[in-house]
Amino acid sequence: MNAEAHPSYKAVCAELDRRRRIALGFERIGALLEALDNPQHSLRVAQVVGTNGKGTTAIALASALCAAGHPSGAYLSPHVLSYTERVMLRGRYSTEKEFAGAMWKAIEVADENDIPATQFELLTAGALALFRDSGFEWAILEAGLGARHDATSAAEPEVVVLTNVGLDHTEYLGETVEEIAEEKLASIKSEALLVLGTDDPRVLRVAREATNEVGARLVEHKATGKEEAEGASFLDRNEGLGLLAGEVALKRTLGPEERNGAVAAARAARPPARFEEHEVRGVLVVVDGGHNPEGLRAALGEVRTRYGARPLGVVFGVLKGKDVASMLRTLENEAQLLVLTRPDSDDGRALDPEWVQKAYGPRNAGGRRARVIREAEEALCTAVEEMREAGGVVLVTGSLSTGAGILELLRGDGRD
Repeated sequence: MNAEAHPSYKAVCAELDRRRRIALGFERIGALLEALDNPQHSLRVAQVVGTNGKGTTAIALASALCAAGHPSGAYLSPHVLSYTERVMLRGRYSTEKEFAGAMWKAIEVADENDIPATQFELLTAGALALFRDSGFEWAILEAGLGARHDATSAAEPEVVVLTNVGLDHTEYLGETVEEIAEEKLASIKSEALLVLGTDDPRVLRVAREATNEVGARLVEHKATGKEEAEGASFLDRNEGLGLLAGEVALKRTLGPEERNGAVAAARAARPPARFEEHEVRGVLVVVDGGHNPEGLRAALGEVRTRYGARPLGVVFGVLKGKDVASMLRTLENEAQLLVLTRPDSDDGRALDPEWVQKAYGPRNAGGRRARVIREAEEALCTAVEEMREAGGVVLVTGSLSTGAGILELLRGDGRD
């Protein structure tokens, strides 16, 4: 890339897009961090791993630390509408100028030292350097893929938070819950703290074995009586896990004002397409990036908790490599209308909705075949019109890419 004195945000994003690929291992990220004077050594690091809920948990953890007077940054992935969603500074998303400056520095250093860093490695290193240069105490890192070979593990976290484990990314992480759990817990080191957010006995067994093997401490998150009585949502549970992790990191309980401040900050900073509610022509539209069976069941459960037995129309777009059959079975039991569409993805991973229809033949809860509407805007309008007549709710789901396309429409024309 031709060097510019001050490259634009758009140019930096284009360069990051160009370097997008999956490459495991620590050789490149280790060399890049060293070339940046090892910013992770100036920070205390917590890593959030798991199948679902990592971003919400990471934001709540960072919010808890900030509320307690410990400046923190959060590194998140993936982004939905803007690269700036990847980096949070004291509870706010980075500006385009801040993001571009930090990531351009990482790109320059990588190129000057002939380090073939991937997009994710550049983002990870750039975020860590930005946190250090901002004078922060803590860096909260959301893992990208597992932990054993994930770039965030190179920062050697002293606190690891595991949200849950489901069968996702099986081509990289393993075919069983136990195998995937082992991969996600591979970053735990001696004297580290593991905060566990699931009571799945399979995961708990792996967690106990992993912590015992390296001499780490295990802290289990259990829902409070109030959470159980009120039927806390999956977002609330993730936030509760993040707050607990903050207390574990602080080695003390948050005071009432600190806790209230952390909760308010975390909810204000929720990333896009995480049960995001809009109104379109008088119809409630929920956009949630549920991209695996567990995430989809959580979103549907939240819909029923909030909106009862109202008719449900679903706009569904999914990427390659997902457990499409299980996701569709879940939707077939719930949706009065099922519309298949194409995710807004330009990397070749979007599944054609006509292929999904032919391969799986999904039907709605009443036995009617799913409709195929390739264009997301038309798919949304169709679902909204039918649910308007039925007094129902629309759920857009299946992928963050699907959510991104719909949110760009909703936010772009002000329909809500």
